[in-house]
Amino acid sequence: MISSVHKIISIPLRCFFVAELTPRACRKYLMPVRKIGFRKTVLRRVLFGVALALFICVVVIGGVLFWLYSGLPQPSETLVRPGTKASILVTRDDAGLPTIEAPTADDGAFGLGYVHAQDRLFQMDLTRRYGAGRLSEWFGRAGLGSDRFMRTLGLSGLVEKQYRQLSAPVQAMLRSYAEGVNAYAASGFRALSPDYYALNVGFEPWRPEDCLLWAKLIDIELTGNFRDELLHAQLLRKLPPADLDVLFPSYPRTAPVVLERTRAELDHIPIEQIYASLPDGVGAFEASNNWVLSGKRTASGKPLLANDPHLRFGIPSAWYLARVKTPTETLTGASAPGTPFILIGHNRHIAWGITATRSDVADLFIEKLDAANREAYLTPDGSEPFESRQEIIAVKGEAPIAMTVRSTRHGPVISDLAEFAKQVPSADHVLSLQATWLSSEDTSPEAAWGLSRAQNWDEFRQALRKLTAPQQNYVYADTSGNIGFIAPARIPIRSAGDGWLPVPGWDGKHDWSAIVPFDDLPASFNPLTGVIVTANNKLQEGDYPFLARDWIPPFRAERIKELLGRDRPFSADDMDDIQHDTVSLAARQLVPFLRDVKLSTPLSQDLAGLLQRWDARMAADRIEPLIFSTWLKELNRSLLQPRLGSLYQSYGSFHPDVIYLILTQHPDWCDDPATTETEACDAKIARAFDLAISQLVERLGQPSDRWRWGDAHHAIFSHPLWSRVPLIAGVSNFEPPAEGSTDTVSNAAISFSNDVGRLPSYFGSTMRMVVDLADLDASRFMIVPGQSGNLMSRHYGDLLPSWQTRQWLRFKKP
Repeated sequence: MISSVHKIISIPLRCFFVAELTPRACRKYLMPVRKIGFRKTVLRRVLFGVALALFICVVVIGGVLFWLYSGLPQPSETLVRPGTKASILVTRDDAGLPTIEAPTADDGAFGLGYVHAQDRLFQMDLTRRYGAGRLSEWFGRAGLGSDRFMRTLGLSGLVEKQYRQLSAPVQAMLRSYAEGVNAYAASGFRALSPDYYALNVGFEPWRPEDCLLWAKLIDIELTGNFRDELLHAQLLRKLPPADLDVLFPSYPRTAPVVLERTRAELDHIPIEQIYASLPDGVGAFEASNNWVLSGKRTASGKPLLANDPHLRFGIPSAWYLARVKTPTETLTGASAPGTPFILIGHNRHIAWGITATRSDVADLFIEKLDAANREAYLTPDGSEPFESRQEIIAVKGEAPIAMTVRSTRHGPVISDLAEFAKQVPSADHVLSLQATWLSSEDTSPEAAWGLSRAQNWDEFRQALRKLTAPQQNYVYADTSGNIGFIAPARIPIRSAGDGWLPVPGWDGKHDWSAIVPFDDLPASFNPLTGVIVTANNKLQEGDYPFLARDWIPPFRAERIKELLGRDRPFSADDMDDIQHDTVSLAARQLVPFLRDVKLSTPLSQDLAGLLQRWDARMAADRIEPLIFSTWLKELNRSLLQPRLGSLYQSYGSFHPDVIYLILTQHPDWCDDPATTETEACDAKIARAFDLAISQLVERLGQPSDRWRWGDAHHAIFSHPLWSRVPLIAGVSNFEPPAEGSTDTVSNAAISFSNDVGRLPSYFGSTMRMVVDLADLDASRFMIVPGQSGNLMSRHYGDLLPSWQTRQWLRFKKP
């Protein structure tokens, strides 16, 4: 039977491919078929058609794959820049890290644009469209909400004005970078990444202004705390001001007077709908660490600098590692695809790292409409007409949609977003947004350009004077042995209020009166302690300059200082150990509350005892982190959800500092607000623990090897396009086990999902760097999941194993 089938398939293939394609030859080859009993003519046509179809499929698929692979980078390439004819050498190591050797800095920017496009063009293009409010052109109505928000902010117009005001050297670098991007995209028959063909869309030439959109989106992500103002206002509608004092521990007790005064106006504004209309990336800030040690604290006698920014996990990474060498300088570190700057790293003289400050540089103003003219609003100087502009949003498969964007003296009117969502806005009031980064006078690119060329502390500070936003905690070290810290940005001084809630805009009493002088911003140079640590914690004592009301709990900062407090010299390996530290100070704080409570089952008692003996390490192979986190999830829900109701999810799910505050100072929160009955907190603690254990048993069975933190706690890496394609998502997305937690130095923030035994992480350490100023060439880096965003590339996710096993990348020494 097998022999007969082989003849049926092979004979027509031989007839088709052999040299003598004569009727007699074909008849000779097909004679065995006649003996099998099939009719010759029909069989010949059928099998010939099948063979031809198979051949065409093989050729087409092979050709397509070969073409798609043609777009991947080569280990070594020499680029010739059009116009200048400059020769630029690009070499890549086994991890895909490029070294760009160029005759000038602008040629280096051209090379960086080229390699960014090779590995990340679709990511860059998607980011550009997001910032410009043009996602609907690709994704139809699914992108409409985001597009309306971005058109309201008007980022495209802002960056065009911003570009025109930049200095000639910075403009030249942006143009050179754009040339590099376009040189790759237009390079012959070479394929772009498969994403373009899946969407059936093309690439529009990159403009220098497009490089500036990335920074605006980072501003929105790291300083979009106007989302919090909307949340605070919603909570105030539901809860008395004293309860907000518990939910936000740093919230001032003197503020309720202000809250009550603005509450009436807020009641007529659709805050819930405005909040729901904001894209997920607004105010999506999570965490970061950096620190620097002076030479007197290190084994090498030179400073050590460490940085690990924590952002949303995704494919591809937010970061791209590169080295750019020119005759006068070498820049090494983490860049952001779409921009020509090394944002975290070192040159031949200095190294720097950044974390976000959580500064409040965006405020919402309640504007009162003029009763006599609904096209105007009230100001301290009388009635003033809204500025307005028309925006046309192209929508794939549908007619374009027109929208009118209104602006006041403070900024764009964001409450109109509720009208687009089919909600009726207030008849008498609207909300406008003022933010430092909505100014066309944003000179932040000048700061990025200047700091990469700085050779000492004074030049570093001078460059950062031009940073507008976002405010960042910069740690600094140089080869001469100096260390420093500064938090530069344009920080508003308010005439009244603290930016915690929307405030009246018609009387001018809450207007921004000035900007904090640069020399008044938090800074330090060569402190006597020989160590500087930032982890999004509060930066300084006192009230001036006022930066923010709410700060990240100091768990990570305290743990880093604890580890750096040991009396011995530190090495780069020690920095590695600290960055991967998983001790949870929140667990140390909360586990003792289980010691004396009455648990209902022997299993609960045994597992509570296990937590008492636990060292609080959130290691992936341990059972205790799973038990603790599941208990904290239930305790968090039982204490907060009864009062917050539908706002519980918006408030967020991981608040160990608030839980501790309730258990130690506000036991009335253990009562059920729906009844008049009081309940001891011990009973609440015990019931939450018993429920957590019963849920785990029901889902996972009795405690066993399945009860491991890494089995429940996965880092979620998903691609914005391929994750939506069922047949491809399984190979395009990654969910590796993750160590750590929201409050640990090795950060993998917990998301309290509804799925018992599953506590995924969507934020965490996306890049790590350790620099020893004694040997800059030995600097260590790691990003995740890989250098490339192209699904065809072996560098799409090849760094995940190294990220999990604490390995490092190093650029080859010159």
